[in-house]
Amino acid sequence: MHIRNFLNKTYSLVDETQVGRIIIYLNQAERVFVCGKGSSGLSAREMELRFMRIGLRIDSLTDTDMMRMQAVFQDKKSLVVGFSISGEREDVIYLLREAYKKGAKTILFTAKSKDSFKKYCSEVVLIPSLRHLNHGNVISPQFPILIILDIIYALLYGTKQTCKRGHA
Repeated sequence: MHIRNFLNKTYSLVDETQVGRIIIYLNQAERVFVCGKGSSGLSAREMELRFMRIGLRIDSLTDTDMMRMQAVFQDKKSLVVGFSISGEREDVIYLLREAYKKGAKTILFTAKSKDSFKKYCSEVVLIPSLRHLNHGNVISPQFPILIILDIIYALLYGTKQTCKRGHA
């Protein structure tokens, strides 16, 4: 697949209505936890670094023990975002499942579409995946996640700027 086709596929998967709901969740959450392992953990860290610049209370979790410990503290004021291209990282799934049980909003970014995700995810954001993408041989596995995060960031930044102007 050529890079242009890959980018087109990424953009075609973006559901504007879903992105709007995610913006609402981000604006309403008192605390955001974003988690992932390996290259997905790098995406979690990137999200933390970018979104904290616009005032979001956000922490990234890349350690299994920290994910399990944070699961205990989630509530209806929390938002938990998980990155798992395969949709099979048990520690990421555990945090999403436990947080959802406690009333938190949960979002999973993944290349897999499974009905079972609906049991513990408020939103499932589908991202494209190339064969062997998770091995880093062709293109960075973070690439499709970062494109969608850029879209969400730009829109969230815009809502925060609109709110500032409205209160000035």
